[in-house]
Amino acid sequence: MVQHTSWRSPVFNILHAPADCSREPSADGINIEVSAPVQTPFPFSSLVLSANFSAGEGGSLLLEVQVRVNDKWSEFYKLGLLSPKIKTSFPAQETAFGHLETDEFVLAHPAAAYRFRMKSSGGAQWNLLAACGVRDPFEYDEKNAARLPAGSFAKEITPISQMELKHPDRRRVCSPVSVCMILNALGVAAEPAEVMQHVFDPTAGIYGNWMFNVAYAGRDGVEAYVRRFGSLAELKDFVTPGSLVAASVAYGRGELAGAAMDHTAGHLLVIRGWENGKVLVADPAASQAQTVLRAYNAREFANAWLNHKKGAAYIVRKK
Repeated sequence: MVQHTSWRSPVFNILHAPADCSREPSADGINIEVSAPVQTPFPFSSLVLSANFSAGEGGSLLLEVQVRVNDKWSEFYKLGLLSPKIKTSFPAQETAFGHLETDEFVLAHPAAAYRFRMKSSGGAQWNLLAACGVRDPFEYDEKNAARLPAGSFAKEITPISQMELKHPDRRRVCSPVSVCMILNALGVAAEPAEVMQHVFDPTAGIYGNWMFNVAYAGRDGVEAYVRRFGSLAELKDFVTPGSLVAASVAYGRGELAGAAMDHTAGHLLVIRGWENGKVLVADPAASQAQTVLRAYNAREFANAWLNHKKGAAYIVRKK
């Protein structure tokens, strides 16, 4: 288990390996692995888990999580089923502890610990699990959050506009198109249609399930997971020649100057660098490929990402 959290951060990030789990007796060809209770650095109001896995034909992996509020543990919530052929979330699960919003566990009361469980079959194996949470209460420090890393950096990316795709859902595929651009930039050939097919969540009817997008991306010498950021300064460790970030943003009219969309309640785009007080992005919502590469004001972008979406992002990087 590796923790990456500052005591002042509004979010936490913890990485797990299979060694963090113990095996339980298996039955009917299902292997069960359960982690020890994980005490978080501060009480949290939201939790997201994501995993990278490998499986042959017919293999699958079910990811579940429970949380501890005061001294009481919740039941296990089903987060998602992963397999090479299909990835699916589950119908609404709501109890006194909280509820699942497709890929995010939103708590009714702050929790202090979590525990996850993996159920695998058909030889499926997981090799990385990431947990990220939001401090309760969440407080946004604009001065520190909007501070960019020193100097400048720009990663070359071949732009793809989701609006130019000949697909009826082209307005809803920012997530797989962002993943596609990142994989191509890291030397892993990918096409939007292929990524869309593999990340679609039939239960929720969406292409933007965070867990499924990183599960697909984490292959062929690449690892991927959901992470939360507390400041733009953290980009220096994740936007590099061998790593990129897809950020979840939300903003109203006039809140992000020069944006590809006038406003959005939720949108994914690629962060590819920074310079001169600007965040350099590849925004798939641009109407044409030649306008996908853009630069957004750091303060406005931090508000759209770190405040409105509490720093949610995909990390995709070479192993």
